[in-house]
Amino acid sequence: MGAFSPNSRKTRLTQDEKTAETRRRLLDSAILCLIDRGYANTTTSEVAERAGLSRGAQLYHFPRKEELLTSAVDHLFHLMFSDVKEKVGRLGSVSDRRAVAIDLLWEISNGPLATAWIELVVASRTDSYLRSAVTGVNDRMAEFIDQSFKELFPRPESASDDYELIPQMVFMICEAMALEGKTLNLKLTERILHALKTAKF
Repeated sequence: MGAFSPNSRKTRLTQDEKTAETRRRLLDSAILCLIDRGYANTTTSEVAERAGLSRGAQLYHFPRKEELLTSAVDHLFHLMFSDVKEKVGRLGSVSDRRAVAIDLLWEISNGPLATAWIELVVASRTDSYLRSAVTGVNDRMAEFIDQSFKELFPRPESASDDYELIPQMVFMICEAMALEGKTLNLKLTERILHALKTAKF
């Protein structure tokens, strides 16, 4: 009779679902390559191998490395956005929101997804095909951070005109310190994070 059963049709993926799953595997693998090997050493053949797919399958979905990595930028945004959104959701139930928010931003900035992001940001300086995708993600993330900040930290009456820039500045500081990585003086890092938690804005 073969392997067919009455329920097998229900669990069988449609062609669109198979295509989406294959693309997801390739994009996940591209991000892992960026984390493990860096942008310069990320190759389409290794991405295919990590995804458990043939080179032909990779070429079918992403004929050029540029297309693969530009799509990876958008995929990475969705992964980072989900991570940030989940962490920001925790802040509603804590008393010292600012300190916890900065700790979470620092945690995110040092995470593996941020490592992949830094690789793409640096590469976009000289690879114009990446630049618009990276810029678009930066704009979307900045908008989300801005909106979250307004909800969590209502504007005080005494706040200056630049009050709404605070979350962007804090995020950029954390990102810049993470870029320095292990070469940054640990005591200086701790002092900066403490200052961000306690400074009067």
